[in-house]
Amino acid sequence: MAVVRLPVAGMDVDLRLPDGADDILLLEAGPPDLGLALSLIARVVHRVDGAPLDPTALPIGDVDVLLLRLRQRVIGEVVSAEEVCAGPGCRARVDITFSIDAYLEHHRPGDAPPILPAEEGWYRLSDDAVEFRLPRAADQLAIARAEWPEQALLLRCLRPAEIADPARRKVEAAMEAMAPSLCAELEGICPECGARVEASFDPIQYTLRELRDQAAFVYEEVCAIAHHYHWSEAEILSLPAARRARYAELAAPRAAPERTTA
Repeated sequence: MAVVRLPVAGMDVDLRLPDGADDILLLEAGPPDLGLALSLIARVVHRVDGAPLDPTALPIGDVDVLLLRLRQRVIGEVVSAEEVCAGPGCRARVDITFSIDAYLEHHRPGDAPPILPAEEGWYRLSDDAVEFRLPRAADQLAIARAEWPEQALLLRCLRPAEIADPARRKVEAAMEAMAPSLCAELEGICPECGARVEASFDPIQYTLRELRDQAAFVYEEVCAIAHHYHWSEAEILSLPAARRARYAELAAPRAAPERTTA
């Protein structure tokens, strides 16, 4: 277990490494989207104080933080996003590399414009009657199919729903300061032609794809261990991934799958 501080919710949680059942979830639960992220968090994250954790009630930025911290433990600290240079006649492959610690520090919540607390979870602009709350994962799920997602999100998180543009800009600035988005445009320089290269980084999709790739050998490992040791699938899937891989190597040393280690 590792204790993770959620920067927006201000909550400490325990984060455990995925086991085989979590790997199966990653491989079989569908596309690497917010729904899968929340299903995984519900399994591997628990509040330190023992109270129930509802992942859908988390601010979306804290969901991103949890996935990046999980990726950090399973795969490693350094993230590398690969892009193709769009410079004239270049097409070189460019790695844009950064550390998770530095990325999270850069996107840490900052000082918000003057606001006052309202009822639980809601805030009020100090110079206006407008009230707002920070968007949650449940809000993102609810607006996923909306024709105008940004407007639909504001309508869920504002009171009153219709406000003047100056007040809306203040609310948006306060939300961004209190819960900055971890989705970002990364920049790098092509080593071949010197052109600037940009890459979009979505923590949820990126980390879930990597974790899914990391889990890809679970079926082979279960098969090798079950054949050699005659353990049940449930017993094997309950093992931590590193221990499961080691047993599989011992069971089938000549055919053991290669795994990426942090």
